[in-house]
Amino acid sequence: CQSGRWSGGNKINYSACNWYKSSVAMNHFIGGKSGGSIYYKPIQCPTGYIMTGTRMYGIGDGVDEEHVDAYCCPFN
Repeated sequence: CQSGRWSGGNKINYSACNWYKSSVAMNHFIGGKSGGSIYYKPIQCPTGYIMTGTRMYGIGDGVDEEHVDAYCCPFN
């Protein structure tokens, strides 16, 4: 994938896409109101999938409580 266009030989199955949650999605960031323990929230798609979107939204009392997800679609 380059410049936002997929040029590989396999087709993407958009009807089978799902949201996947970071394993530390609910952990708090260091330096935030809630006294967190992490600096980043990694997420990757399962083997055979490609990431087509992400989302991050705040939950709770401070900006340190973000939740991170990836939208992953399988190849046919």
